[in-house]
Amino acid sequence: MESSKQHDVVVLLCDQLQKNCLSTWGGPVTTPTFDRLAAEGVVFERHYCATPLCIPTRASMMNGQWPHRHGALCNGGAGRSTIEQGSELLIDRLHDSGYRVAYDGIWHIRSSGEDDRTAEYAHFEPEGFPYDDQSAALKAAGLDPQAQRATVHDLTDEGIEPAQISVPVPATWERPLHEHPDMRRAKRIADFILSAPADEPIAVWSSLAAPHPPLLVPEPYMSMFDPDEIEQPPGFGADLSDRPRDVREAPGAMGTDGWEWERWAPAIAAYYGYVAFADHCHGVVMGALEESGRLDNSIVVASTDHGEMLGAHGIYQKMVMYERSINVPLIIRAPETEPCRRDHLTSQTDLAPTILDLVGMPPLQRAQGESMAPILRDDSADWREYTFSEYNGWRNGGFRMRAVMEERYKYIYHHEDRAGDELFDLREDPEELHNLIDERSMDAVSERLRSRLVGWMRDTDDYLEPQFGGWA
Repeated sequence: MESSKQHDVVVLLCDQLQKNCLSTWGGPVTTPTFDRLAAEGVVFERHYCATPLCIPTRASMMNGQWPHRHGALCNGGAGRSTIEQGSELLIDRLHDSGYRVAYDGIWHIRSSGEDDRTAEYAHFEPEGFPYDDQSAALKAAGLDPQAQRATVHDLTDEGIEPAQISVPVPATWERPLHEHPDMRRAKRIADFILSAPADEPIAVWSSLAAPHPPLLVPEPYMSMFDPDEIEQPPGFGADLSDRPRDVREAPGAMGTDGWEWERWAPAIAAYYGYVAFADHCHGVVMGALEESGRLDNSIVVASTDHGEMLGAHGIYQKMVMYERSINVPLIIRAPETEPCRRDHLTSQTDLAPTILDLVGMPPLQRAQGESMAPILRDDSADWREYTFSEYNGWRNGGFRMRAVMEERYKYIYHHEDRAGDELFDLREDPEELHNLIDERSMDAVSERLRSRLVGWMRDTDDYLEPQFGGWA
């Protein structure tokens, strides 16, 4: 079987990328690759990750299902990080349809038994994060090589367990730039594009580790931002004692608990530099795509798996339902689309259906997302009024949250803390500093969003039963 359109597919992924820092969205980091794609493609302002956690959300990007449906709920635990048997992946569908497939970098998709078809791809290099290189760099600088991690007490379904989580301790990559793991990844994908037979369609993923920790940043990017000029993020230093328990005890909140600004400023500066470096790596892939003559016939997607709090609300990492954690960058550059920006509420579950629609293929059988192709081309096309995100615990169950977003408001349901639900007016309070849940004037809004959330949970076969009315 061959695709009817034969468009090439190129997916550029970062890991743990905060949208707010990119120049494409008015941030301080100049990102020429993202900016070029934005100038030539469709920029989505309100694209939400399926869950703010690596393993389950990457599966959702590949199979169009919510984590509570595909079964990879957490980053670990028996049966909690493997997608259910028979869950078809976008990459496999493209491979079966005659595409020459390549994937390089962070993978994080765990299939069971015969469902794992990675050995069939023309190129598959699933490298991880450079923690060992980070330890060596810290040691060479006379620092504790274990400083990149902190011990936290993690609530799991079996009780509270000690765990190690990455914290933003930066180190400089001292070896040549071309030897950095992310540059090697980008270069391998670029070489694949340039060497692919011209008469074969290609589908490639360049999946960088940056700017996910460890913050192992090469020059000149490490020195690109002055810590003394970094602005404090919204809510920095906030007292979390009145927040829901799964915010107070989020691993990223515990890992940096007590950090003063003098420790945060160089970490944020290094993160910004790492983002600039990641954009440069993706520029290498885009250069190869243009040199190969494939660019004008390519569907190019630039995005990330989830966001990064980076000190906002005093929290590092993700694993919370605030905008900097779940509202993520997405740009799609495709033939026959005009450059524009869209405010439609979209989800990572929509990504696989969209790509398949754009190349003229039927949808994945179990996909729950929708194709964004209509709104790529027509701002007035029918589209949903709500979207959602979920969280099912970090390593082995634990805290569970659900969120529903509409044009103006967001409702966050905290399953383990029934007194802790949150309601935010994203128009008036985009940084979510004022919880409106107890304001009587907002009761109708809360009830409407709870009803929408319950309906979505029911319609998508969520295993979680909410503890407010309307489930029946």
